[in-house]
Amino acid sequence: MLFHQPHNSMGNYNYNARFYKNEIWQHHFHKNLELIYVLSGQVDCEVNNKRYTLSKGDFGLCLPYDVHAYKPSENTEYYVLVFSADYVRLFEKQIKGKSADGFVFSPSEEVEKFLNSRLIFNKNPSVLCLKSCLYAVCDEFLKKVSLSENKDRKQSIIAITDYLSNNHTRNISLRDIAELLGYDYHYVSRYFHTMFDMSFAELLGAYRLETAIKLIDETDKKIADIAYESGFGSVRSFNYTFKKHFGISPNEYRRKV
Repeated sequence: MLFHQPHNSMGNYNYNARFYKNEIWQHHFHKNLELIYVLSGQVDCEVNNKRYTLSKGDFGLCLPYDVHAYKPSENTEYYVLVFSADYVRLFEKQIKGKSADGFVFSPSEEVEKFLNSRLIFNKNPSVLCLKSCLYAVCDEFLKKVSLSENKDRKQSIIAITDYLSNNHTRNISLRDIAELLGYDYHYVSRYFHTMFDMSFAELLGAYRLETAIKLIDETDKKIADIAYESGFGSVRSFNYTFKKHFGISPNEYRRKV
């Protein structure tokens, strides 16, 4: 099963970091970059159909839309940081339209100490500190890997998710995606189920829910206005989709928040 993470594909200047112990992640992808660092044990990783094993002290970096999965051994602890490319604009320009021939890298001892003290075990890094650490990560990564042009499969994923990110609040359809890619509608429909393990309507709904959650969290707008601004055709369909995914209504969610 392959799944897309809309919450890690939308917005600017976002990042989230967590420590995991024995947590398994199935195949997934998103627009943001993802850093993994193994503190103990080892993690078997699959990135774009290539297999890697990370041991204590190893780092790995997934580029935007890389399909990746993690399977740690017993008693393994690892750190994952997902961040948008806004923090590393120069690196973003270098990797645009590119894929990496590798994933694993081991920074110098000096850089690893710097990352541990200023990033990995620093609960509240400033923006400048975060940028300096992430640029250090990207620099070490580029010392170990080479870049090449994206393959057609990844280009299609990028085209589809970018289109949804930019147009999900509009009245769009799968036929618009087919025209964008220049493919037959029925082929694209089958491609969606194979690639995303969900229908176009489900993925579109996920993007709209992400926008709705952000509007509920950050504004005092009425729920009805949020429904339409997020791209839903009616308040009823918004309430139904929201409750199906989160188990509560938008109004109940707002009261809890």
